[in-house]
Formats: sequence, structure tokens, C-alpha cells
Amino acid sequence: MEDEKEFDLSEGQRISLLERTVSFNRKIVILLVVLSVVGLSALSTLGIVSLLEEDVDYATAAELQLVKKENEALRIQIAAFEKSLVQYRKIMDTSQASGFKEILLDQERSYQTHLSALRQGMRDLAKMMPGSRTWLDMYDEQMNMALEESRQRVQDLAAIQTSELRNKSAPAKP
Repeated sequence: MEDEKEFDLSEGQRISLLERTVSFNRKIVILLVVLSVVGLSALSTLGIVSLLEEDVDYATAAELQLVKKENEALRIQIAAFEKSLVQYRKIMDTSQASGFKEILLDQERSYQTHLSALRQGMRDLAKMMPGSRTWLDMYDEQMNMALEESRQRVQDLAAIQTSELRNKSAPAKP
């Protein structure tokens, strides 16, 4: 009966039915074309990205174990070095190196005070004696050199680190 209904359609109805079918088919074809373009774009993008990405080598379990063993060996060495550092600090403290350093620094400061007083005394003496300008200039030059050498020795001594002085000046470790 349905077959008869299809044949009983008028010419306008047939054209309308045909246009709807063509329109539906056209929409399906456009949808398939769009989906295929999107799919091809996605595949080509994935292909390009996979070509550009770096090859990453992952560590095996054996390599990881080797690194762990090496890490543990280094920790043991660090502990041994820290222990020996404590021993060396004790040796430095018992050798009185920091005490000698303080004595030398005090001597240099005293020497600088003495040289400054001597220089001032020579200036006062030069003011009392006429024509003493030449020997005062030469004497001042020598005094300046001696003072500068003493200042350099103080800097050199201050740069020498001893554990006692370092512990006094260094902040406590948390």
C-alpha cells in the first residue's frame, strides 16, 4: 500500500520530497566533509607535534638503584668530612692560632699608635726649628710607608680565619 502511495503523489509532491531528500543528503555530506577536515587537521597536528617533541630516555630501575647507592655513598663521605672538620677545628683551637692572631693584631695596633705619635712629635719639632721642612717631608714619607705597611699587615691578619674567631663572628646555624 505504501508503494501505491508513493506512486500516487503529484508532481509537486515528488519534487518537494526529492528536494528534502537532496537537502538532507547535502547536509550529511557537508557534515562528513567537515568531520573529515577536522580529523585530518587533528591527525596532521599530532603528527607534527610527535615529530617535534624530544625523545626522553627514562631511567631504568637498575639505574635508579645505582643513583641511590651513589647518593648514600656521598652522604657517608659528607658525614666523614664533617667529622674531620670538627677534629681540625679542635686542633686549631688547641694550637692557640687564634690567640697568636690576637696578639699580633694588638701589636700592630700599638705599632700604628706609636708611629702616629712619633709623626706628630716630629711635626711639632719641625715647627720649632727653622728650615726643617725638607727633612720633615722625607721623614713623613717614610712614616707614611711604615704606617701603610702596618695597616696592610692588620688586614692580612684579619683575613686569616681561625675557628674561634669565625664562631664568634658567624651566626649560629639553625
